[in-house]
Amino acid sequence: MNHFQQVIPNVYTLVLPLPFELESVNVHLIKLDDGWMLVDCGMELDAAWQILDAAIVQMGLQWTDVRHILLTHMHPDHMGMSARLLELSGASLWMHAVEAEHLRVVSRGTRRVPWLDVVFSRAGVSQDLQARMERHFVHIRNNFHDLVPQRLFQGGEEIPTAAGSFRVLWTPGHSPGHICLYNEQAKLLISGDQILENITPNVAWHPDADTLGDFLTSLENLRPLEIEIILPSHGTPFTGHRQWIANTIEHHEERCTEMLRLVTDAPRSANTLVTEMWRRQLSPINHHFAIFEVLAHLEHMHRQGRVHAHERKEDGVWEWMPGQGRGLEHAAI
Repeated sequence: MNHFQQVIPNVYTLVLPLPFELESVNVHLIKLDDGWMLVDCGMELDAAWQILDAAIVQMGLQWTDVRHILLTHMHPDHMGMSARLLELSGASLWMHAVEAEHLRVVSRGTRRVPWLDVVFSRAGVSQDLQARMERHFVHIRNNFHDLVPQRLFQGGEEIPTAAGSFRVLWTPGHSPGHICLYNEQAKLLISGDQILENITPNVAWHPDADTLGDFLTSLENLRPLEIEIILPSHGTPFTGHRQWIANTIEHHEERCTEMLRLVTDAPRSANTLVTEMWRRQLSPINHHFAIFEVLAHLEHMHRQGRVHAHERKEDGVWEWMPGQGRGLEHAAI
């Protein structure tokens, strides 16, 4: 459907296309007492823009009726059209303060995190594969924009709307400043990429952070909430967040256990772990995600004292093995 669908009164969702395996992303439109708030923007694609613009018109709105644009996080499929939409609407940009700082680092210069090449090399990724991954990311990185938000969240803020108040929940892990929006009255959670019905959200390593630990803690913080509708960024609305959380926590522990088993058998690089755990040829973009997900699990286990790394003198690749010792904090640039 290429138009906004009502989820509850005054809350609507729209599906926009993506050029990779996820295929689509949802954006949400929420009625305010004066105007509207758009949650996420989709990717900068002609097809996505045409659907979104036509859907706004079909709602009987003009872009100037959108007063605020809120980003759950700054990944390209969520913020790609933000620069265009902010100019059209004159809306204010809202996001979490931590995410705004992460965007500042990523969007400057080459739109690459400054430590990317070093981490790939230490993970054991060949120069040829690094080059192929880079070619796949060139277009995607054009969706990062150097923007200055007008409102920075810390978590806990209440946003009044015609659908009731939405509480901002800081849920780091998938991204440092990822946020969900919780409407207690409607028992509705706009979950961003924190909870996705049929997908395990990617949790990527970042310097000086236990991103997997952050993600698991964020899930535990969501568990007690009364939620009847989960409105995700990918897929259709669903329910059953407590069972989903339990299954996802179990999944990540199984992945940690599998990695520990492999490095106990023999020291392994992160890249070797990717090839052994996925057991199929990954596309360059998915290999990128897999490397950083493996590193996030290794970092988490390192902080628990379960694994540590040793640098191979001949090539600088880090191999992982059981026990306490050196960890990924030394890789931060």
